[in-house]
Amino acid sequence: MATMRDVAEHAGVSLTTVSHVINGTRFVSEDLVVRVREAVAELNYQPDRRARSLRRGRSETIAVVISDVGNMFFSEIIRGVEDRVLESGYDVMLCNTGEDPSVEERNLAMMAEQRVDGFVVAPTLEGVRTLEPLVSQGTPLVVVDRPVTLPVDQVFSGNERGGYEAARHLVELGHRRIGAIVEISGIRSFDDRIRGWRRGLADAGIEVRDGDVRQAGLEIEGAEMATKALLGTADRVTAIFSSNNLMTLGILRHLKTAGLRYPEDVSLVGFDDPPWASSFYPGITSVAQQPFEMGYQAADMLVRRIEGNSSPPEQVCLECTLRVRESSARVPQGASHRRT
Repeated sequence: MATMRDVAEHAGVSLTTVSHVINGTRFVSEDLVVRVREAVAELNYQPDRRARSLRRGRSETIAVVISDVGNMFFSEIIRGVEDRVLESGYDVMLCNTGEDPSVEERNLAMMAEQRVDGFVVAPTLEGVRTLEPLVSQGTPLVVVDRPVTLPVDQVFSGNERGGYEAARHLVELGHRRIGAIVEISGIRSFDDRIRGWRRGLADAGIEVRDGDVRQAGLEIEGAEMATKALLGTADRVTAIFSSNNLMTLGILRHLKTAGLRYPEDVSLVGFDDPPWASSFYPGITSVAQQPFEMGYQAADMLVRRIEGNSSPPEQVCLECTLRVRESSARVPQGASHRRT
C-alpha cells in the first residue's frame, strides 16, 4: 500500500508539500498540486483518515439518529444529509430509535463516546430530555422534522399549514364529516398537522366530533384499525386525513380488506408524498414535504457549526405543497345525509 512518502518521491516534491496538498493546510503552486494529484492517482494512495483526524482533533464523522430508517421519508432525509456531509469529507454513522426514548438516549450516549463531531437527530417524544446533555456540552446538533424547545439549529416542515390546506381542500369538495388518523400525539410535527386540520375545519364552521380523530400508534396495523373505526358506523366520515405515509398505507390496507373504494366510498388526503402516492391508481392526494432538502440543509448547518459558526441557532421552516390527485373527490350523492 502506497504511503505519503511514496507519493512525495513519485511526484518529486517534499513530504510537507504532499501533506499540504492533501489536507489543504497551506497554499501550494498549481504546478505542484497537479504533480501531487497525479502521483496520488497513479499510486492509488489512500490517506490515513485516522491520523488526519487526530491531527485535526476531529473524528470527521457525524451521527444521524432517526426514529424509523424503514420509513421512506426518513430515508430521503438521510440521503440529503449524506450528500452534503460527503462534500466536506465527513462520514455518517446511522442509528435507529424505533421511537423508543431509552434507545435514543443510549444511541446518543454511544455516539458521543465515539467522539463524533456532531449530530442530526429526529427526536422521539422525550427528545428535549435526551438531547439536553448534548446541548449543555455544546455539542454541534441539528434537529430535523420534529421541532423541540431547545436552543439548537432546527429544520422542519410547515406542518400546520399543510394540515390546514388538506382540510380546506376536502371542505371545498363538499365534505363536512372529515376524520383524521395520527400516529402518536406529543410529537410536534404530528400535533401541528392536526392543529392545522382542526383550524381548517373551524374556519369553515365545522365542528370536530368525538371519535373523528383516531390515534393509531406506530404500526400500519394500528392505522387499519383506526380506519375501521372511522368507517364502521352509519354516520361515518366521508373523508380521511392521514398524518403520514405509514398511516396512509394502513388506511389503504383496510379499504382493500373491506372491499371499499376511494374516492367513491371515502376520500383520502395523506401527509407525505412518497413515490407510490402518484404511482397508485387512483393516485393519492398528498401534502408533499421536502425530506431531501430537509436533510441537506440540516447537514449544511451542522458542518458550519462544526467548522466554527457561532451565530445564534437557526430555525428553517420548509414549505409543503398540496398535490391533488384522484383520491379526493366531491362527496358522493348518497352520502349527503351524513353532513353536519
